[in-house]
Amino acid sequence: MKSPSKALSQVARGPVEVIEGKGVQVPIYRSDAFGKESYLLAYYAEGKRVRERAGSLEAARKVAKTKIKELTTGSAHVGTFTPRETAVVTEAVEIARRCNVSLLDALRQHEEVLRILAGRGTPLEAAKYFADFVDEKKARGALARISVPNLVRDFLKHLEDREMSRRYIGDMRARLGRASQAFRGNVNDIKTDQIDAWLASFRSASGQTRNNYRTAICTLFAYAKDKGFLPRDKPTEAEFSTRLNIKRGEIGIYQPETLEILLSRIEPRLLPFVAFGAFAGLRSAEITRLEWSDVKWDQNLIMISSGKAKTASRRLIPILPALVAWLAPWRGAKGKVLVGVSDEFALAKSFKKAVNAIVDQDGRPSVEIVRNGLRHSYVSYRLAATQNAAQVALEAGNSPKMIFQHYRELVTPADAEKWFSIEPKKP
Repeated sequence: MKSPSKALSQVARGPVEVIEGKGVQVPIYRSDAFGKESYLLAYYAEGKRVRERAGSLEAARKVAKTKIKELTTGSAHVGTFTPRETAVVTEAVEIARRCNVSLLDALRQHEEVLRILAGRGTPLEAAKYFADFVDEKKARGALARISVPNLVRDFLKHLEDREMSRRYIGDMRARLGRASQAFRGNVNDIKTDQIDAWLASFRSASGQTRNNYRTAICTLFAYAKDKGFLPRDKPTEAEFSTRLNIKRGEIGIYQPETLEILLSRIEPRLLPFVAFGAFAGLRSAEITRLEWSDVKWDQNLIMISSGKAKTASRRLIPILPALVAWLAPWRGAKGKVLVGVSDEFALAKSFKKAVNAIVDQDGRPSVEIVRNGLRHSYVSYRLAATQNAAQVALEAGNSPKMIFQHYRELVTPADAEKWFSIEPKKP
């Protein structure tokens, strides 16, 4: 007779046969306990491990097949799982029931979602993103609708009602007028990539010019947000558009010899523009707004009021001897300094035409226009003459840091002396 320990060792060697059906396996072990041929079946039913003994292999097979049928036709099928697996499956079935979907359908949908995502996130992340998208779409749908051309019209009127400067309004009208031609639809339908494509279409424009257009449309979209045409709790699409990084070039200035040609040969109506720029450092826009009453001859000062200054800050500029000499014919004049010039855009056009008419005996241009050259020249030569960045900053309406960084050591004191000693030739 074999001992029980030996019989158990024979069971441990593995099943002599495995009966399988409908995904359920029932192993049959030989167990010759107490000297008799015997077979042991092992399976799970209702979360518990069950063992059954049969006297022969054939009998064990019949029992196994019967149990497989039982396990696959009723609740007994859960017995094929371990207790932990049974608990997990039971909870999954309950969750599926609460969601009104079968466990199989839920798994199939999950599998399809994973296929669509293809590693780009989890189903939960996708669901949250979609929910936010739907909420935003509903919120935008509830917003008042306005086309870009009508928005531009309202915005420009808003600027006029606030009595913004003519220069600023003119600049916005020009830039946003082009935007309203490019975007005809509803403002809340415009996306960042469309704005980027529009900015990129200005291929011949400088990076600074393109940034200026971007600033204009960002301002327009901020106005739309304020008026309830765009969500107030979210950044606008314009704010996400690309802003170019600009490397500042060197400051361009005129040489004293070039200024002498300009002053002596420019058409008379534009001579005050050249003189105020070269000997007082006024900006083009400031000169177009300047009136002769702002020139205090008895005090040797030019008063730029806050309404006429670019920075909206009042400042006083000394009238240097060279300026007195060139403007002598206008002393006592009244009204605007530049008659018939509406803004700096018209001034730039007139100045370019007048400079192009200044040619040498061979018909070649005598002067090459430098952008903002008169003002840049004044600041450069004035800094060289005074060696005082704070003083020049007050006169020019800039910060001392800006003056020091961009204008220091561009010219020498000797150059400055030549510049400020240019006066009309005596007859």
